[in-house]
Amino acid sequence: MIRHATIDDTPRLLPLLSELGYPATLKDLNRRFLKFVKNPGYGVAVCEMNEEITGFIAWTTTDHLISDATRFSIVGIVVSTNHRNMGIGKKLMAFVEGIAKQHSPAIIDLTSGLRRAQDGTHEFYKRIGYKNEGHMAKLYLRKEL
Repeated sequence: MIRHATIDDTPRLLPLLSELGYPATLKDLNRRFLKFVKNPGYGVAVCEMNEEITGFIAWTTTDHLISDATRFSIVGIVVSTNHRNMGIGKKLMAFVEGIAKQHSPAIIDLTSGLRRAQDGTHEFYKRIGYKNEGHMAKLYLRKEL
């Protein structure tokens, strides 16, 4: 079952954040979660199976100045190692795509680090229709302050 996450889910999100490479304390995650979800258009959804959270997805939205599209940015998605290749990631992405369709026109984008290529993540995104090629190819640049 895919559903919107609540603050009560955060203890069960901690192992998933660690798998994603972003370990946190419960206190820090609770603070971040509450700050994150209070923003209009921001969201977190979880996949729950047998009372276990097996994956989550988090997204933000912004309006474009240069077009009418609403941009949905996937800012976190992970499926537990024990539950991969079961269609959970696809269902999580479809959940956000369903929300995005309500804001049509919409664009969904995401970044995926090079380290994720080894576990098949990049191929997963390509299989479900996400591209980084042609005249719309992107270069991700970053500056930490």
